[in-house]
Amino acid sequence: MRLPPLPELDWKDDAPFAMAQGDVYFSGDGLSEKKAVFLGGCGLPEAWAGRELFTIGELGFGTGLNLLALWEAWRAARPSKTARLEVLSFEGALIRAEDAARVHARWPELDELSRELRARWPTRARGMQRIALGDGVTLTLAVDDVAAALPQARARVDAWFLDGFAPSKNPEMWTADVMREVARLSAPGVRVASYAVAGAVRRNLEAAGFAVEKKPGHGRKKERLEAVLRTPEQDPHLIPTALSTAGAAPPPFGGGRPVDVAIIGAGVAGACAAHSFLRRGCRVTVYDKAHAGAGASGNPLALVMPRLDSVDGPGARGLVEAYLHARRFYRELGAEAAVELAAEHRPRGEKENLRFAKLMLDPPLDESLLRMEGGNLKHIGAIAVRPAEALRLLLAGAEMRLGTDVRSVAEIEADLVVVCAGMGTAGIAGADAPPLTGRLGQLERAASDGAAGAVADGGYAVEAFGQLVFGATFEPAEGEPHVSVAARAQNLETLARLRPGFAPGELTSRAAIRATTQDRFPFAGRPYNEKAPGGDPAPLSSVRLVGGLGARGFLWAPLLAEIVATEVLGEPSPVEASVAADLDPGRFTRRAIRRGG
Repeated sequence: MRLPPLPELDWKDDAPFAMAQGDVYFSGDGLSEKKAVFLGGCGLPEAWAGRELFTIGELGFGTGLNLLALWEAWRAARPSKTARLEVLSFEGALIRAEDAARVHARWPELDELSRELRARWPTRARGMQRIALGDGVTLTLAVDDVAAALPQARARVDAWFLDGFAPSKNPEMWTADVMREVARLSAPGVRVASYAVAGAVRRNLEAAGFAVEKKPGHGRKKERLEAVLRTPEQDPHLIPTALSTAGAAPPPFGGGRPVDVAIIGAGVAGACAAHSFLRRGCRVTVYDKAHAGAGASGNPLALVMPRLDSVDGPGARGLVEAYLHARRFYRELGAEAAVELAAEHRPRGEKENLRFAKLMLDPPLDESLLRMEGGNLKHIGAIAVRPAEALRLLLAGAEMRLGTDVRSVAEIEADLVVVCAGMGTAGIAGADAPPLTGRLGQLERAASDGAAGAVADGGYAVEAFGQLVFGATFEPAEGEPHVSVAARAQNLETLARLRPGFAPGELTSRAAIRATTQDRFPFAGRPYNEKAPGGDPAPLSSVRLVGGLGARGFLWAPLLAEIVATEVLGEPSPVEASVAADLDPGRFTRRAIRRGG
């Protein structure tokens, strides 16, 4: 089953009871219990004093009450205006936002934070979701069975809240394997708190390297548990350590402090990367040989709609995660930059009819976002982006050096260089950059006063912001981008197929070259260098690459930027390890080596 289960709840005095587990989400005054057991048990807020980055791990997101209690404490005792609190949480069955509202209403003092959280409530979908909240707080939520989700996580956790249902009701949350994963993801000396004191829980924690101690309980519970990690079990290949390699000393800007970041390329990939580092307090300089949006990112409209796969693998899951992240990302930019609309995906031929039918037998998204209507997929809440406005907002605050033709990363003096240069990536980053192929895409624009909406079948027509944009061709690129009569004719055929009888007015054509990879999947991360173990060379440790976005640049760019920023600054990864591996820039070289190339 790809969709995670919805918990069946029973209610008593607005307190939820999980029918499947036969257990309560909390007892008595749940908020005071959370504060005493988890915040008190982990020494918070004192433990984050003086820290610019502090990461909480949580087994059992539940009603979100732990997060609200944390957020409230962080607001009252935030170490600095630039300090960030990362919350990495795991949940197998996410409750609905309306059920969370019913729970949170018991504590009026949390009303403001509750409304902010519920406005960004996670989506019912398996995988990782990264949600930026206020006050420097970010939630990274893994919605999946804990045994599947924990090994895929990459983080460095400073304190753990073990808040699953009771071990007798939900033993899968408390196994020896789970506790070993908790230890793997932990920073040295991590503190753990839980209400569960069962003998099996204590033994499994001790076997994973924790010193365990019983403490006086809270409310109806006589005892609670505190633990400290004695023997770090981290896997250095899965834990981000800023720009350092495993075992090396961290760079001077490690631990979440601001860095000087240079971004090469002012398209959507570069703009999203700039935005990610700017909101973390970094100093960002953006270079581009022309101007912002000079390439495909300068099209008049962009449609953010995924091509969903019927099989749940890293590629399919990564695309869903990118789509969900992009929806939140563009909504935060505001109505002048992006608008939600319904997008209809029509099948082209019997093969795609069968694919759609198979997809809907086990869909990755629920009916609030995805439906089948008349044999077509309907994406409710797809996004139309106005690129010019989006790029302007994303680049605000960066130092812009436009008209600067950077030919090599060696020309740039910065702590970190992120290359987002499309087809220019190889020339700037060197021979270790992934191979790219250019594809010429032409689209047409006409004025329109119709309602926002979109339809696609390989080609597309999207209507928003007073314009209709349709096309687009996907041709081999030869030389500089150029418009052609033949491409316009092809686009008009697409419009006639998708919008029969629609007669556009005066048309404007635009052509740009899209950079695509061999597997049509983008990349984000370190360049590969065969001379260094694991492809993690010291000379290139301060370089990251983002590219290969093809025809879905506005869908992928926000998530790819977060992948780079979280890895560099030691925050929890927004994607699973398997998804990150599929997005690794070095995957092409590694495949060639395995084939003897």
